[in-house]
Amino acid sequence: MISPEGCASILWKTSDRASDAAEALGITAHRLKALGLVDKIVNEPVGGAHRDHKQMAAFLKRALNEAWRQVADLKVKELLERRHARLNSYGRFTDTKADNRDKR
Repeated sequence: MISPEGCASILWKTSDRASDAAEALGITAHRLKALGLVDKIVNEPVGGAHRDHKQMAAFLKRALNEAWRQVADLKVKELLERRHARLNSYGRFTDTKADNRDKR
């Protein structure tokens, strides 16, 4: 798998179009969430995480605390079963764009 920057460099001779390449490769945050590869998308502060570290840390803290609350009462066996099921689901193909085509 090539990075969006590498893909953009090959296709458009500039890494400045990495976001276009990420969209074309289907590795945007929303696509990864739809595929079940990520649990949650944590929004960045206005201007990006690199511009406001404290705000980004607060967003991450809130997201991590929420995730912890969801699993804190589970037994280790249940956590391991969930992890195993999740890992086994990777690689299964589901066309998430098919739903959009059906609505046209």
